[in-house]
Amino acid sequence: MIRIHNQLFTGLLLALFAALPAAAVPEIGEPAPPLKGTLFSGKPFDLAEMRGKVVLINYYSSYSKQCAFEIGSIEAFLEENRDKGLVVVYIGVDRPQDRHRVERMVKLYNLEGFMSNELEENGFGAKYRTPRAFVIDRQGIVRSREYGSKTPTYFQKYLVPVLAE
Repeated sequence: MIRIHNQLFTGLLLALFAALPAAAVPEIGEPAPPLKGTLFSGKPFDLAEMRGKVVLINYYSSYSKQCAFEIGSIEAFLEENRDKGLVVVYIGVDRPQDRHRVERMVKLYNLEGFMSNELEENGFGAKYRTPRAFVIDRQGIVRSREYGSKTPTYFQKYLVPVLAE
């Protein structure tokens, strides 16, 4: 009897999850989905207005060791490439009560960002295992989506070629 109930329960769970809409992950080579909100600095941000720029969208958690490791490298790369049209925006995925942690680190490194739960529009998805990044080219096309720390190898492979276009 218990076995039948477990099978029925499992079947109901599978049916429930199958009925939920799947979270769309931006596809490489496709137009970037909407991303719009107010940055920690108070400035509005709309990815649709970034045409002509190369945009690195980086999902961040203040609790992630990899995120802590990479943030200085991202700041340095941005400073070296801002004049080439590079824009970096951080999306914090911490709990709302930890917003101050994300905001403090992003501002400390002279970067821009906002919390995923505060966005007006977010076609990229609310949360990912961090650090996760998307590179959007000057035409608004998703060029890469990668998990892991941003190192000089990452920059050479995913950003330098797009900035050179």
